[in-house]
Amino acid sequence: MNDKMKTLQVKKYNTDYPVTLAYDKCRSGESQYGTWNLYGIEHAGEQQGLFADDTLHEELKKYGKGTRLVIRRNQDDNGQLEWQVTPANGNAQHKAQQTIKHLDERTADIHRQVALKLATVSIGQTSKPWTAEDLTEIKDRMDKLLEILDSRAEGD
Repeated sequence: MNDKMKTLQVKKYNTDYPVTLAYDKCRSGESQYGTWNLYGIEHAGEQQGLFADDTLHEELKKYGKGTRLVIRRNQDDNGQLEWQVTPANGNAQHKAQQTIKHLDERTADIHRQVALKLATVSIGQTSKPWTAEDLTEIKDRMDKLLEILDSRAEGD
């Protein structure tokens, strides 16, 4: 986001503003008017900035780079304002989902490492290189350990 970037002004009430988030995080800071949150977005084919008040910021920070959203500032008959943020076409790159996927992949990798370690230790450590039969036995033991781990995780 540069200093000369156009800023999207969400002035019309009850109007959809389709945007795509350009970054995973916003820039935040303090000014004489309080805290500001600046999001990089694409709107109407242009890279723009969007200043989000605290309420809008709480909604936008749930999503990551590349997420297509529809932002709407609603005003009811009593003059009450509220922000509505919805994923466009179900294409949400929700940060929580990304984190869970990353943790699942990381956990599976750790399970593989531990299973390999246990399998190699269980055949006995020697100073000589492993034979083809040793490697086959290690793989079989590792697969059995992973099978136990996987079936236990599904049963929890």
